[in-house]
Amino acid sequence: MPIECGRTKAAEAGDMRALRIAATPHVEHYTLGLYGELASRARITLVTLRRFDLPVDQVVTPRVPLPRMRTLLRDLALRSISGSVNVVHANCSAEGMVVPQKDKLVVTEHGFPDPSVVEESSRWFYVKERASLLKLAELGVPIVAISNFTAKELREKLGVTASAVIYHGVLDIFRAQAPRTHPKRHIILWNSRLVRFKEPRVLLEAVEKLRGKASFSARLRGDGPLKREIKVLIERRGLSGTVSLSEPVPFRDLPSLYSSATIYVHTCSREPFGLAVLEAMASGLPVVVPKSGGAYEVAGSAALPFEPGDSSSLAEQLLALMEDPELYEKMSERSIRRAGEFSWKRAAEEYLALYERVAR
Repeated sequence: MPIECGRTKAAEAGDMRALRIAATPHVEHYTLGLYGELASRARITLVTLRRFDLPVDQVVTPRVPLPRMRTLLRDLALRSISGSVNVVHANCSAEGMVVPQKDKLVVTEHGFPDPSVVEESSRWFYVKERASLLKLAELGVPIVAISNFTAKELREKLGVTASAVIYHGVLDIFRAQAPRTHPKRHIILWNSRLVRFKEPRVLLEAVEKLRGKASFSARLRGDGPLKREIKVLIERRGLSGTVSLSEPVPFRDLPSLYSSATIYVHTCSREPFGLAVLEAMASGLPVVVPKSGGAYEVAGSAALPFEPGDSSSLAEQLLALMEDPELYEKMSERSIRRAGEFSWKRAAEEYLALYERVAR
């Protein structure tokens, strides 16, 4: 079964930029943002399981009926292409292990692979990722962390020293033109995976404490192993009239999702970065985050912080935003200003500098 190869017009015309890079994708926000910026500065070949709307060459693995066979085909394509490029950028360590020429490799670790904090169904991947990361670090492969918090976790928990910390950017589709005004009724948004690591119960407990104190509703958007448990918890605590639980929205609908809310809440106290927090800030939403982890690092003084895992502390900050129009509008303005400090252009420049060092 052939592997689909896409060629850009520039490639067809024989355009040969200085650096040739093979890369694997990550989430859509990251893939579009980073490789969209890099496309004009280097020759990118994306080795992927699906096609992205990007002006780069793409090798897309075909769909096959056998479990994990498609990933195996992707790995074979990456191995084959790696011999004809200057740099291979893998977005997880397990993918990096596939590359024969480790001296060409750069790996971005989008977190810290700790099998003890994930559900049983995902543990096998974290075990594999952890072993792969330790091996690559031992071989001297440059490891990029996505926040200082993540770099610290890698160093203290695994003994891995990151070669660089490179922040994500935010796509222009999320950027608001003006701060929000204080609404008559609030809609609190939580948008993440429904897993224990993300601590969604903290928000439900805070909502329960706020009952009768303000006019608001809360929306939990996401999917995952805790979905049934969260749904039952909402019903048992009599929160069905206040809290709604729904499926994740497609990437193209995310800007509308943020626009429909008035406050964004993040509850994970060990978040590696917090891309959703950054996008919510860019859209002008006041954000409330735990006083720890990558989300706190990203939001900085633009967020109202609460004590990690403390639903009473979270409820106090939410109530302050809902009751104080001046505070609400000030925090909306701060969100936009803080998000303006993050860009995919800057991230691309930092990655390009790292690629050039590896390619020497």
